[in-house]
Amino acid sequence: MKVYRRILAALAVLTLCFSMSASAWAADALEPVEAEQSDEIEFEGKSWDEIFDALLVKFNASRDNVCAAYVNLVSGDEYYVNPDTYMVAASMYKLPLNMYFTDKINSGELEWIYSFPYEEVRDYSIIYSDNDQSMFLYDILGGYDKFRELTSDYMGSDYASLDPNDSFNNKYTAREFANCLKLLYNEQERFPGMIETMQKAEPERFFKLYEPRFKIAHKYGYYSEYARVNMNDCGIAFTTEPIALVMFTQNVADPEGLLTAYATTMCEYTEYLVAKAAATPEPTATPEPTPEPTATPEPEPVEKPFPFVSIVAIAFFVVLSLVLCISLCVKYRIKFFWLLIAIIISAAAMLMCVIGMHSGTVYAKPSGDPQQTAQEFMDSICSGNYDRAYELLRDYSDLGLEKQPSTTAAQKVHDALHQSFSFELAGECSVDKLIAKQPITFSYLDLTAMEAAIVEETPKQLKLIVESRSMNEIYDANRNYLPEVTDEAYLNAITAVLNNAESFYKSINLQLELDYVDGEWQVLASPALLRALNGGAGY
Repeated sequence: MKVYRRILAALAVLTLCFSMSASAWAADALEPVEAEQSDEIEFEGKSWDEIFDALLVKFNASRDNVCAAYVNLVSGDEYYVNPDTYMVAASMYKLPLNMYFTDKINSGELEWIYSFPYEEVRDYSIIYSDNDQSMFLYDILGGYDKFRELTSDYMGSDYASLDPNDSFNNKYTAREFANCLKLLYNEQERFPGMIETMQKAEPERFFKLYEPRFKIAHKYGYYSEYARVNMNDCGIAFTTEPIALVMFTQNVADPEGLLTAYATTMCEYTEYLVAKAAATPEPTATPEPTPEPTATPEPEPVEKPFPFVSIVAIAFFVVLSLVLCISLCVKYRIKFFWLLIAIIISAAAMLMCVIGMHSGTVYAKPSGDPQQTAQEFMDSICSGNYDRAYELLRDYSDLGLEKQPSTTAAQKVHDALHQSFSFELAGECSVDKLIAKQPITFSYLDLTAMEAAIVEETPKQLKLIVESRSMNEIYDANRNYLPEVTDEAYLNAITAVLNNAESFYKSINLQLELDYVDGEWQVLASPALLRALNGGAGY
């Protein structure tokens, strides 16, 4: 009996080992196919600028709305788009901020006197983009302005020559962040732990939204206000030759999609150049960019290969087990039936592992009603219960809806936009394994259309003010309108247009997608929904 138990135990261990091996074999078989791209179609004979412009065409974006940098940290090749144009960096400022503290603490120039370790603050600031911890750091330095002065060397900029309108409003250039990333990579010993920490930030967002193949250490930034949405990212992508990437976007239709497509394209472009250099003894000249960008063709879908290696391994395990069991039965007179059942169960377990890796989810029986979750999420958005809405959200920690604008004019528009939100379920909710889709009709205040009306109304309001007041109440010494007069005219124009806000309401049909995670349904925010929540002015 003891021998019998030992044999069963050995088979159980073999089952576990071979099941794990089968999963690994299946993953190895699939991974190269997922990474395979048609380099010849996308990159052959094209300059960097042509490739970049083709990417913009795909996302219906313009160079006027982006700033970008690409630096090969091995070859030194650099390419830029609007490299010296200042744009709002949002949370990207936390990269040079933490580089400064890491550098100075590591070198002994700065003593950390607090009871908690600096690394804890760094992690909150970089990984979770915590504003309170980041403000705590630059307050130590003497405030935001002092922080910009102390970190200007990291950015390759002259603090004394910075326009206060840029430095005080958290504006940077793509070239500055490219310099920052080059310093971080080339002098890693000065910044221990920084790159590793950046690799943990938002593993499925921004540059890494749908790019699992390349390790990317990044720091993103997101800022949204009436009529302006900035979504940015900067980072080091560890391709065969590591590269530094920077992209600022402002009012792009799908900024996060563009960010990750840029990162993916540049990683593949670098791999293509490395492979081409290895195959070509003589370097070839880069052709001049063409005036008109052309759309890059979509890569053709490829089918997943049959997991032949895994099936062969399972068959080998079954044959070997049968031989061993027959031998043991003859030697110890053990009943063959139960050993055969163990072999069948083991083989079935391994086959399920292979099928799961090859075909994805085979069977799922989620609990709960996804339509009820969709209903509650949209109810929370429309009623202003944003805390509850964010609890039901899968891919965003927040959408910035709860933030209040800093000016009276923006506040009026903000309030009108949120008051315009309404929705209705537009059909039954469909469920496919762990994904559900609920069609809805969503109504919102179209800020893009309203903005045109405000531009038209402002001169009329300014004329009314001019006709009702004395000259010294309207003009300065140089016969220019006083700032408070133009501000008042703009505010009055907004008020006048909002008196008829319903005429700017817009309704769209959306597919609200939900994902079943950790025993509950959660909403995935699509670019179309995000754009609608922002009044059509962003995303």
